[in-house]
Amino acid sequence: MNIRKSGSTQARGALKIITRRTEMRVGYIGLGAMGGALARHLVGKHDVTVFDLNSAAVKAFEELGAKAAPSCAELARNSDIVLLCLPRSSDVGKVIFGPNGLAEGLSAGAIVVDQTSGVPGETRDFAQRLEQQGVAMLDAPVSGAMATAIAGTISIIASGSRAVFEKVCPVLKDISPNVFHCGERVGNGQTMKSVNNMMNASVRLATLEVVAMGRKLGLPLEAMTEAINHTTARSYTSQGMLPNIAAGRQSTKFGLALQVKDLNQAMTMGTDTGVPTPIAGIARGLLQIGLNTLGEGSQLEDMIRVIESLAGTRYVAQVGSLESKGGH
Repeated sequence: MNIRKSGSTQARGALKIITRRTEMRVGYIGLGAMGGALARHLVGKHDVTVFDLNSAAVKAFEELGAKAAPSCAELARNSDIVLLCLPRSSDVGKVIFGPNGLAEGLSAGAIVVDQTSGVPGETRDFAQRLEQQGVAMLDAPVSGAMATAIAGTISIIASGSRAVFEKVCPVLKDISPNVFHCGERVGNGQTMKSVNNMMNASVRLATLEVVAMGRKLGLPLEAMTEAINHTTARSYTSQGMLPNIAAGRQSTKFGLALQVKDLNQAMTMGTDTGVPTPIAGIARGLLQIGLNTLGEGSQLEDMIRVIESLAGTRYVAQVGSLESKGGH
């Protein structure tokens, strides 16, 4: 009986040790819409320190139990793993190598994980510079709707050294269980994200275009949505965006300027590799028209209004119109 108690006590002690070992000192930089949603899943599971230029976002994380760092360098001094989610690779470069940047506070053995939808070549350059001071780097951009980021089910597309990935994977899986390793070459994850962005944007705009034509010809949105989603034309866009339009709900909160940036990056990769991208070029042109018309603060969701305007129709019939009363 005493042996059983002793064994049970030892097991509980071992469990506590394992629990302590899985807790990491994690830093997170970039608490915008996406970064903030991702970082929230780490609070309470790890010793989390955050940094962002938006003091309100930092305060919100402090209220959740995270610590705030006065600079990126100080955050690095208090972190074993640092994750970043920023608008562009140029921002990542400034955060790592600029004044009071991460490079000033990172110790040998630390790991930097870039979740930015960035430029693969630039990320590889960052990784090589960090390697000189004994710091490893992975890229791990995410793909999915904001709702999946909040729910903790978003897809994380990582790449870099397999050994480093295995060390970081438990932290990434605290954000979402859907973690994929796309090879040992840093930047592969961002390459995959660019391919995905190009396909997603093209399908989104093509769907809006053909549905606008159907509406102009008198087809109800609900009927088109049901039919499309039971035929070969169905897609993630038709299954998610069209029902939201019909219900008057927002389908995405992504900035239109960032979508244009993503398409520009993807098309540059096509140019660099000699791959023609005419369909993506048309999609990028439409997005640029929307951005020029609506301004820098516009959202990808606003492209619904742009396509409606170009087509001279509405996806949802307005109350009081002839169509809403049964006419065409």
